[in-house]
Amino acid sequence: MKISQSLPRPENWQDFESLCKKLWGEIWSCTEIKKNGRSGQNQAGIDVYGIPKGETSYFGIQCKGKDEYTNKQLLEKEIHEEIEKAKSFEPSLKKMYFATTAVKDVVIETLIRKKNIEHIKNGLFEVHLVFMGRYY
Repeated sequence: MKISQSLPRPENWQDFESLCKKLWGEIWSCTEIKKNGRSGQNQAGIDVYGIPKGETSYFGIQCKGKDEYTNKQLLEKEIHEEIEKAKSFEPSLKKMYFATTAVKDVVIETLIRKKNIEHIKNGLFEVHLVFMGRYY
């Protein structure tokens, strides 16, 4: 029997945030990983946060679920807006991750790499991107 190489996207953004919380909790060996606030509150650009094992600073995740049927993409404008919001997260972040179900996009990957270098040079948090859709 052949096993599928990908999983379907979660049905809604709440399930996607929960999946990200569980997944990064395991990756970071972080039992105290948390969802940030509740729906409708200003979350400073971060949906999920925690301090990975061996670290002393917070890492944050901005979850961007995109539906499977309209092929909505992660937009440059969204990235800039969420990064600006994350600058107000307290205490300051060491790393910010965008987790998305959008399909891979070289333009977005390039933007994230450039923002990451810019942030490192300016003493700000690192910026990373993880595509969690079918096409990674």
